[in-house]
Formats: sequence, C-alpha cells, structure tokens
Amino acid sequence: MAAASNFSQSTVGLRPPPTGTPQLIQYLARSLDLETDTVQSRIEREREFHNKEFADSERAKINSVYFITRNSTKWYENFLEQHAQGSHVLEYGCGPNSYAFWLAQRGAQVVGIDISDTAIEQMRERSHQRPFPERVSFQRMNAEELDFPANTFDLICGRAILHHLDLVKSFSEIARTLKPTGQAIFVEPLGHNPVINAYRNRTPELRTEDEHPLMTSDLKMAEKYFGKVEAHYFHLGSLAATPFVGKKLFDPVLNMLEATDQMIFKVLPFMRKHAWAVVLVFSQPRKQS
Repeated sequence: MAAASNFSQSTVGLRPPPTGTPQLIQYLARSLDLETDTVQSRIEREREFHNKEFADSERAKINSVYFITRNSTKWYENFLEQHAQGSHVLEYGCGPNSYAFWLAQRGAQVVGIDISDTAIEQMRERSHQRPFPERVSFQRMNAEELDFPANTFDLICGRAILHHLDLVKSFSEIARTLKPTGQAIFVEPLGHNPVINAYRNRTPELRTEDEHPLMTSDLKMAEKYFGKVEAHYFHLGSLAATPFVGKKLFDPVLNMLEATDQMIFKVLPFMRKHAWAVVLVFSQPRKQS
C-alpha cells in the first residue's frame, strides 16, 4: 500500500485556473470547498470504521499476528515508564488498548483522545472501575486539530495512529502542543515491505481506505517539525514466528528471529525500511510561526 502523507490534492475535476480576478476568486473558493469536503469525508470514514471496529472487535481474528510485536511494545512501555511520573500526557488514539490507566498508575496526568465516539464511551466507563480516575480524562477529538493551548504536554504518545492522519497537520499539532522540553513517541507500521503490503492488499476489510503505512520520506518530513527524530525498527523475519503462537516453541523461535532482525538492521541499514514497525521518538519541537 503506498503512503500518502499529504491530503491536500483534492481539486480533482476542476478546470485550469482562470485568469480574470472574479473568476479566479470563484475557482479558489470552489477548490477550498472541495478540499474541505474531502478532509471531512476522510475523518467521517475513519470515525465510522473505528466505531464499528471497537463495537464488534473485528480484529480479534488476526490477533495472533500481534503476539510477535512484544519487543516493540516493550521498548514503547519502557520509554513511557521512564517519563510518566509527574508528566502531563496526551495519548493519541485511546481505543480499547489505551495506556491511559497504565500511565496514571505511574504518576502521570493523562488526556486520551480518539475520533471514535465508541472508544471514548468505553474508556469513560472503564475509568469508574480503574484506580486513579481523577488522573485520566477522555475526549472525542480530531488529532489533526487539537483543542489544547501551545506548550501543554510533557509527553505525547500513541500506537498505530499516525498512519491514519494527515502527517503535515498532525506533526504540526504535536510540535505545537508539546512543551519545548517535551517528547513524543509513536509505534507505527511501515509501508515498504512487499510481502506485508501483499497481505494488506488481500485484507482491505481490516483497515480503512485512507490509512497509509509510513514511508522513509514521512520520517524525513518529521525533521521539519522536530529538531531530533529517532527511529527504532522492529519485526522483519520475526513475522515467521506467527505460526508458533500458542506453542512451546514460540518464545525461543521469536527470540531468535528478533535477535536476527536486530543484527540485520545493524549490519544492513538499507533493510530497516522493510521492517513491519518503527518506534518513533520526537523531541526538540520546532514551533511554527
């Protein structure tokens, strides 16, 4: 699946711009209306898809694949644990696998946002049964247009969320709302591996039509918004451990394949982009004028 990090090319069907001033104004107005309609349609598609997903648990049938992601998950959790205490945290995409309560138990004040009404309802209900409910809150919000002042958060985090978003808008909003000393961390799928892309193409019902696994060009673009961008790559050959899930050999097979993956990424850097996932750490946010 090809990545598409810029959704601004939405003037399909327009004629070339006219030269007269009144006509040019009309042309630009129509162009803006079409772009707005396209963005709103994309957001509505994402909301509807995830409302259904969180209500019906459609992804349960492919959960076995995600057992192999424990190394990237562990890296993510270790980072969060090191930075949670006393931090004001924003979690992007706080669906059923939210880390909000986990972070609150470690001393963070957490705001979770999601485009899905269902996700927010579920998380608010759960907060009544979890410790430290006063440390968590949940809001339905478009992650590309955050309703928070600049320099609000010490930490922004999320898993498998950026590839659903317009990266220009979301990177800009993350940089704007992070404190100057703040950091952001995300776990995201990559879009270069032809085998993984073939699987994605065969299972379109498991994903939204607008999602776009990240490309190396997207990681490069992040440098416009952050003075420091770190990328840590995971899961190449370790995908082969999937058939062993639930069996005694799973742990040793996965450990061997993960160690092999890290060796490959170190010795053959050009193979990193073919990983399934990347953990991104952003810091030194560049404040846009």
